[in-house]
Amino acid sequence: MVMRPRSARWSLVAALAAGMLAATGCEIAEVTVAPPAPAVVVHAVLNPDALEQVILVEASLTGRVAINDNRDFNPLDPIRTAGGDPIANADVRLLTGSDTAGVRATETRIGTRGTGRYVVPRAMLAVQPGQSYRLRIRTSAGQLVTGATRVPGAPPGWRAGALAVRTSTFLRDRDTLRLEWPAVEAARTYAVRVESPYGPWALFSDSTRFALDGRLRNFLAPGLPSVFLPGFRQTGSIVAVDRNFYDYNRSGNDPFGGTGLISSVQGGIGLFASVLELQRFELSVLQQDRAPIDAGWRGVTTTGTDVLFDLWLETPGPRFSALSGRRRTPEQFIVGTLADDGTVRLATLRGTSSADTAGFFTGRVLGDSIVGSWSTRFDPTGPRIFRRTSR
Repeated sequence: MVMRPRSARWSLVAALAAGMLAATGCEIAEVTVAPPAPAVVVHAVLNPDALEQVILVEASLTGRVAINDNRDFNPLDPIRTAGGDPIANADVRLLTGSDTAGVRATETRIGTRGTGRYVVPRAMLAVQPGQSYRLRIRTSAGQLVTGATRVPGAPPGWRAGALAVRTSTFLRDRDTLRLEWPAVEAARTYAVRVESPYGPWALFSDSTRFALDGRLRNFLAPGLPSVFLPGFRQTGSIVAVDRNFYDYNRSGNDPFGGTGLISSVQGGIGLFASVLELQRFELSVLQQDRAPIDAGWRGVTTTGTDVLFDLWLETPGPRFSALSGRRRTPEQFIVGTLADDGTVRLATLRGTSSADTAGFFTGRVLGDSIVGSWSTRFDPTGPRIFRRTSR
């Protein structure tokens, strides 16, 4: 047998394919392929600090059912509202040691809501750092799915529910966030995560030290927005993760080469893993004033209430610059834009997500004032004039 170079083999294949198409007149018959049998899909991450362990059980999407993907996401009904196909009435159990009965999880179903979401409260099973656990699922159709994980160990003094939050002020144009934590047993690696209004920034670290520059951009979000925004209070965490969690999150599906997903369950697809949170932190993000709009702004509502904003030019641009800030009382975070003609658009947020708008203001910068109006849909009494004031 003569072995040809790879390029020659591909040329030969292409020539043969072309010849076959020519011989058949390029007629391709239509064949209806039946959808494959659905597989059981599992997502469960044990966390000793959680009040309950949550196991999500659903069926893989094969085209056999119509999915409504226009629902608002509900964390108490996560599978249906994320466009999935939940599996109800399964026998879901967590087991330890040589136990063969385990603790049975309760499905949090109210009518059709919460289907496929199974929970084990801490009162029934207190997951412990450093311990091994098994998962066993039997569906009403007789499918069996199993998995195993070992929870990362805890540093000295760690107690469930007692992790303190480290708070600090962070000047993003000057400061670097320096993080350090102890190594723990059974941790495959560590996840560093920072919450931002445009979605979380996260990265795995094999080291127990990490430094984040204040000008860091979020490569996980569209448009590469800044991770740290002036005016926001942003939370973050350092989490020890097991091998299952690491392997699953570093893998993915390849539509050309086939599945590349590293599953940690047998008899199905998905994730059964464990984590341990080692640190939590909260940053009050600020920035040195550099632009005219970097200031406090005071307005009065039509009902006579003072409204105080702090604004910063967050990212300058050729035609539009990004703004961020916060309302002081009650505290609300702000994102917006400043156009080169002085037009200002501001959105106040209900929480910290840019997608959760509580109010919307449009105006123009006129000297030491911003003059405009609020969308009556959100805030019919909001100030129409803001004047520059001290921070």
